[in-house]
Amino acid sequence: MLYELGQHRIELPGSAPAASSDDRLLLWQDGELVSPEDNWVQRRSAWSAHPLLNEEFVGLLDGHAYYTAQLDSPESWPRLGLRDLGLRSETAFMLAARARGLLDWRRQHRFCGQCGQPTTRLPGESAMVCEPCQLRFYPRVSPCVIVLITRGPEVLLAQGVRHRSSGWYSTLAGFVETGESLEQAVHREIREEVGVEVTNLRYQGSQTWPFPHQLMLGFWADYAGGDIIPEPGEIADAQWFHVDQLPQFPPGFSIAGYMIEAYRRSWSSVDGPCSG
Repeated sequence: MLYELGQHRIELPGSAPAASSDDRLLLWQDGELVSPEDNWVQRRSAWSAHPLLNEEFVGLLDGHAYYTAQLDSPESWPRLGLRDLGLRSETAFMLAARARGLLDWRRQHRFCGQCGQPTTRLPGESAMVCEPCQLRFYPRVSPCVIVLITRGPEVLLAQGVRHRSSGWYSTLAGFVETGESLEQAVHREIREEVGVEVTNLRYQGSQTWPFPHQLMLGFWADYAGGDIIPEPGEIADAQWFHVDQLPQFPPGFSIAGYMIEAYRRSWSSVDGPCSG
């Protein structure tokens, strides 16, 4: 979603610039960002004595080169979770999401899925290649639809079984199946998860979501009919909520929180909701 990107210039050139002591590093240990002094990004010069594994070029932010790597050290450093980072900066979250995805891709594609031979890094682009098969493996992106169902000043929010302890209610979401369009995925997921029908889909935006490698594609959709029937094993509870009496919902840096808050704001005017 990254609504603050207008404040920065992000570039993803095909090749990395020459390494420099002024490079920025996103370092990882046990799936979290290494964060001494509560900093999410490090200077290369401060880590020259530490072995780094699977280093990858992430991109340029405001002209500065950012790299990522796994820290190969028995020492345990202070760390920062990705969700915590998202609460601080959407730009930082985007770069960290890309960094995490690149490292996951390197770890998960060390061998060819067709012949089992070791893969090698292809210079000049983000690809692992199997020399015998000539197959290339790129960082994985999994498209997901995420939908806020609306009924005038009400929205349908649900609480997933796995996230019930958080107390949050959120929008409905699901992976796009092979062969589906985004619109087909919206109708199928809504029908499966809460049993209702929707119409008038309005695209709202997208956001990378690195848990582990989703691209969330957000929609508003009008309620068209049906009773709420939560999907067993997936949805613990689902209800209609008036925009003036919303339960606890995800923070605004997430596309779910953004869409809920944007719809609530749209009902603060006499004219009703915007068209999206």
